[in-house]
Amino acid sequence: MISTWKIVKWEIGRLVANWKRAAAVLLLPAAFMMIALNIFPLLINYMATGNFGRNPVIAVAPPSTFEDYIKEIEGTTVYNIKVISQSEYESDYSGEDFRKSLRKGTIWIFFEDGELPFDEEIERYYNNLADGYPGAVSHASIRVTYDESSTLMVPKVESFTDLIIDPYKDSLLDRLGGRYTSEGKDPFVVDSFNVVTKIMDNRATANKNAARVVPGIVMLLSYYCVYSLACDLFAMEKSRGFFDKLLLTPVSGRSVVAGKIAAMMLVSSLSAVITMVLMFLTSWFNWSNDAMSLLPFGMLLLPGQVAGILIVVIASVYLMSAAAAYITLSLQRLQDIIVNLQLPLVLFLIDFFLNLFRFNRPFTCEYFMPFHNNICLIRDIYASNTQWWMFLIVLASDILGGMLIFKKLYRKVDLK
Repeated sequence: MISTWKIVKWEIGRLVANWKRAAAVLLLPAAFMMIALNIFPLLINYMATGNFGRNPVIAVAPPSTFEDYIKEIEGTTVYNIKVISQSEYESDYSGEDFRKSLRKGTIWIFFEDGELPFDEEIERYYNNLADGYPGAVSHASIRVTYDESSTLMVPKVESFTDLIIDPYKDSLLDRLGGRYTSEGKDPFVVDSFNVVTKIMDNRATANKNAARVVPGIVMLLSYYCVYSLACDLFAMEKSRGFFDKLLLTPVSGRSVVAGKIAAMMLVSSLSAVITMVLMFLTSWFNWSNDAMSLLPFGMLLLPGQVAGILIVVIASVYLMSAAAAYITLSLQRLQDIIVNLQLPLVLFLIDFFLNLFRFNRPFTCEYFMPFHNNICLIRDIYASNTQWWMFLIVLASDILGGMLIFKKLYRKVDLK
């Protein structure tokens, strides 16, 4: 045990001493992945709208209350709302020009008046409510027009409605409520603002979406770290003959291998934690909450969920490290070792994309599939769908699988 601990400290110290190597293993993969996650909505936006900037929105002859509202929220959303008059719309966007703008991803807002102009119609409605008129109704309406044939535009418009139109409608009571508001009447049932309630409401949606993204990324980058360290601590040393020299030292071969694998597990688990922290920050800095964001605003895990994910990550890294060490010490040529170590990396990448576009829960049989079952379990933890038997199956497969591989490893390789 003492010999194993010495190997662990030696390998960790060697890695830390080479800060470039440490950054390549710990920080760069997670950083590049976070950049990719933030670039993704921009690319989708370009596909839908033809530009990398804010989503183009045009409001035709809006009422003064809407113009005041968009001035108040300017700079706080991903939407660039342009206001044009009715005459500009008729002269510049008639016929084919209007259809072209829809195909480019433009969202149009039309304000339809009732018997009176839009704001006056709303104000009349509230006055009728204040007078107790039972048949009070407003004929003013807001029409949002977009290219309904585009599957990319549907979630964008839903997000636009939730973030812009609905809050504007709610603000009309304060702006135009008049006597109805002053008399203490309110047609809406509104809870008092509660920070915890607001966070938990965002969390429910954000965690559900993050459940499709985070598990695959965590497993992918964890294995990338294991793969990199296996090449460095085993494959390269074996090709240079240094590993065979280590086996000739007074330290037993079992301690050498165990120490290297323990170092791999420690660094890879730390890399997974760094990845999850960066994804958490990415979610909470996503104030605009773009509909195409892979990590929507408000992702939040409870302490029990964090503990569960850490346990699953450590168990999966144990199995990954055992498999990587077995591959490395079972093959002779460095080229063969690298190719065989890269194959699981490709499989993890495929699993990530399959999970990204999957909206149903994993089937029971999937919890028995090594490596893939860890992604399924972390997904369930994020979605708050975990059951005790899932933990037992996944952890048992990781631990027992790792133990069996180590048993074969020590039997296959002639160690001291």
